Amino acid sequence: MSGSPAGVQPKDPGPFQDIPRWIWTIFLCGWGAIFLLFVLFFATDGGAAFAITIAVMFLFMAFGLPIAMAAQGHCDGYECGRVIQTRSGPLSERAAAVQIALIPVAAAIGLTAFILLAK
Repeated sequence: MSGSPAGVQPKDPGPFQDIPRWIWTIFLCGWGAIFLLFVLFFATDGGAAFAITIAVMFLFMAFGLPIAMAAQGHCDGYECGRVIQTRSGPLSERAAAVQIALIPVAAAIGLTAFILLAK
């Protein structure tokens, strides 16, 4: 093993530790934008506001997991590379970012387009 002292194995990153924090930040910002748009444009009466409030409560429960993953996304004990290891094989940082953040970012863009076209 080149690059490591004799007898010392390089530390294997744990789950989600090799995914940079900026990817989880984009993911959470995309979902935050969707719920902000819901509140701003669809909470027009009491029933709609109540439904959106319930959805926001769901948001707080469901996105505790990505927030926890973002907290795990630091490079302690190993060098963060530009390759992220997944179960289906290695991915570049960019490919991993696209796969993780595509749905919330595309949904926020689509919802914005829907709101603009509906007005």
